[in-house]
Amino acid sequence: MKQLKLKWLLLGSLLTSTGTSFMWPLTTVYMHDYLHQSLSLAGIVLLLESLVMIGGSYIGGYIFDHLQIHFWLQLAISLSVISLLLLIFLNGWPAYPILLIINALGGAIANTIVNSLATLIVEKDSRYVFNMLYFMANIGVVLGTMLVGIVVKYNIRLIFVITFIMFVFFWLIAKFYYQVPARAKSSSTSAGDSTKQLTKTSRRHFWLIMGLLLAYLAIQLGYSQWQSNLSIYMQGLGISLTKYSYLWTLNGILIVILQPILNFFENHYHINQFYKVLLGFILFILAFISLIFAKDYLHFIFSMIWVTIGEVITFPTISALAAQLSSTAEKGKYQGSVSIAASLGHAFGPLLGGIIIEQTSYECLFSVMAILVIATTVICTAIKFMLFNSK
Repeated sequence: MKQLKLKWLLLGSLLTSTGTSFMWPLTTVYMHDYLHQSLSLAGIVLLLESLVMIGGSYIGGYIFDHLQIHFWLQLAISLSVISLLLLIFLNGWPAYPILLIINALGGAIANTIVNSLATLIVEKDSRYVFNMLYFMANIGVVLGTMLVGIVVKYNIRLIFVITFIMFVFFWLIAKFYYQVPARAKSSSTSAGDSTKQLTKTSRRHFWLIMGLLLAYLAIQLGYSQWQSNLSIYMQGLGISLTKYSYLWTLNGILIVILQPILNFFENHYHINQFYKVLLGFILFILAFISLIFAKDYLHFIFSMIWVTIGEVITFPTISALAAQLSSTAEKGKYQGSVSIAASLGHAFGPLLGGIIIEQTSYECLFSVMAILVIATTVICTAIKFMLFNSK
């Protein structure tokens, strides 16, 4: 059986992120403007979708660690393919939200398995692998969100058709190129991992992963404000929705520019991964603090730049550290945990933000987000130096 190749994982990531990026920008608009449902109901559907993705991330991790990977990966992608096919013809109410949630379940399972498969790549360092997966996923986001505005002008049903076609190609790639023999898990363990238990992650590695995930959850709670409540805040300051959308265009462009630069430094210099992720945490803290004082568009641009640099440094490194610290038999469990932390932040961040805004103010919200990241960063750093003081 052929060795798993990084290029096929990257192509799969590009296809799924592009396809998904055709869908998510229109979800609320489609339910409100086309299906004539309330914004509150649309919010409930998005919350249910996030909760289902949390469950899917756990299932995907369990499958990778305990079951026949290839069969269940095919089944998960098939779930998405079938739901997308049905969406082409059944996109009214309540078929649309039901099929959307089924697609989210299949996608979350498949995404976690693919991220876990990335830990088996032996041709490249894990840091490079996760940096490139993150890079390709963001290329897909830029392509998807850029093209969706063009496609939707012709016929909104084309969105479902194009996404369906992309997931069919993903299914074919997974079928022919994601076949991994069972022995690959044990053979992927490097000499440096020889001190780890093969069946269970060591206690100190477990606690460090938990500290990293706690900080990652706090960051995602704050990051979700950018994708939800911040647009309303900016409009209240007289900044148009179009200008808000340009911030995400800037985000995508910066990621595409910065990721190869980061890969260059990773390949040519020995960079301590914990200190690297710590730098990312600090950048997010600065970004959230800067929002407290942002009252004009230029300040929001500066904040987005800080957020994007922090994102490029932090997000792929969390996955790489989880891969490095976890035992061979628990790779899927901890890659699933990374996805769960992100989904929890996206599920409850907008709700938490809305409550804080209604009870206090936007400035208080940004302060709370900064304090959460500061507190979890301190906890994570304390775990590192208490349990790894000899390193």
